[in-house]
Amino acid sequence: MLPFMDYVIREFGTATDWNYDNSYSFLTATSDAILAFETPSSATLHVSSLSTANFATSYTLSTLGQLDGSLSYLYSSVPLGHVPSQSPTIPLKRIVEGYRDVPLPVRLGEVARALHNLEEGRKPTLLHATLALPPPTALTALYARRIRPETLLSVCLNSTSITTPATPGLPPASLLAHVQHDTGRFSIEGLASTDNALLGARALWNFAMGQPDLEYTTMGALSELGGNPDIPIPPEMIDGLSRYYRRLLSKPSLLSAGAEVYYSPFSHVIGLSTGLRFTTLASHITPTDSTKVGSKPLAGTSAALTSALLAPANVSHSSFPYTMTLTLNPIIGALASTYSVKPTSNLALSSRFDFNVYSWESQYTLGAEIWRGRGRKNKSKKIDVKEDGTVLVSDELAWVRDRTKDWFSEEERLLKDERMDREQENVIKLRLDAGCNIGALWTGRIKSLLVSAGVTVSPVAASTGMMRRDAGAMLDAEGRRKGWTGKIGLSVAYST
Repeated sequence: MLPFMDYVIREFGTATDWNYDNSYSFLTATSDAILAFETPSSATLHVSSLSTANFATSYTLSTLGQLDGSLSYLYSSVPLGHVPSQSPTIPLKRIVEGYRDVPLPVRLGEVARALHNLEEGRKPTLLHATLALPPPTALTALYARRIRPETLLSVCLNSTSITTPATPGLPPASLLAHVQHDTGRFSIEGLASTDNALLGARALWNFAMGQPDLEYTTMGALSELGGNPDIPIPPEMIDGLSRYYRRLLSKPSLLSAGAEVYYSPFSHVIGLSTGLRFTTLASHITPTDSTKVGSKPLAGTSAALTSALLAPANVSHSSFPYTMTLTLNPIIGALASTYSVKPTSNLALSSRFDFNVYSWESQYTLGAEIWRGRGRKNKSKKIDVKEDGTVLVSDELAWVRDRTKDWFSEEERLLKDERMDREQENVIKLRLDAGCNIGALWTGRIKSLLVSAGVTVSPVAASTGMMRRDAGAMLDAEGRRKGWTGKIGLSVAYST
């Protein structure tokens, strides 16, 4: 479960149309969410609030042998009043990392960038700070700014209070600067840290994403940005963009390749990795609010164009979404392949195979993500079976629904059903690897609280001289008896 501040930061990126998936650091995000999820290791309480549309606070108290906690504050120049902030209203899928439906990367033309700069005026900016208590305290701060529509700059600060004599050569604070340039077709990132003067670079390239077969005009840029829905679009613009998006969506999949490299001139540490990702795109794309119930965009406008082009009726999609990745670290010889699949809307499965080409060691991990409670059962229905085998289904509350059908509008009933589904929704994550390490995590709602409970179980080898060797006891390769150890944790969050 994402902490409240991480959730607000993610919504800040969504509100400013930033694509997190178009980055090399998110290449294996789907398999990591299913196979590498973290379970609580202590009892933790989070109390958070989105006080205003631009300001949020969060307080954390946890116990693991001793009490500790943190204070967090966040400011956003972009109003976030539309973001669900109360714990009963936050959709669970927004705070639980799971299978990621990668969207189609959007490309902006030169005119679109110019219009974006003119319309925004003030560049989106985010400030965030967390103070960990008790002493020795640690301060973590973040400054993020969209210096251009396709460029994001962030600066992170990590500072620790000095309660003992400082160790020579280790400064009490470090600074990390990160800049990402995302054009849709490719993404380039640069990193620089004061810790050992570490320098790094990342790059990601999406194949089969060419330019549309038309010149970008002012109308085209407004349409691409989801501009004023009352502005009519010329027929030639509609035809050109239609051919472009239908060519991309005729095969709703995306192949991406990327690499990253790190180097520290002080410690002479070198890091290098490269990877591939093949994923199916979201089968139903709703980029605007025009597809909601009771709302139909005006024909010939930019909203109608976007709705028609991104969800064409004649596009055939895969039977189920899946994602495959292959990563390689040639320096240490680590090779990892993952396969994640979503056979139903409530189930996601993932597997990962790790292999080292130098030591020939391997590891296999399996994981599952199960969503429950999304459907409501009608307890008023009564099922009768006659002697001849005929099944009769009767609804004892049909007369009540008939008399109250005009009390609420269709939109109000949909909102009520959505609220009930959201309150009953919960998710279970399971993980098992070749070393019999087991992890389980449950996340759901109890009243107005968001609760996450997890357990991890791992085998440990004990000396045979310390215990009697029973018949049928599990032994490792060295003839030692296996025992088990584990951790249980609970995290409770409340926000308003």
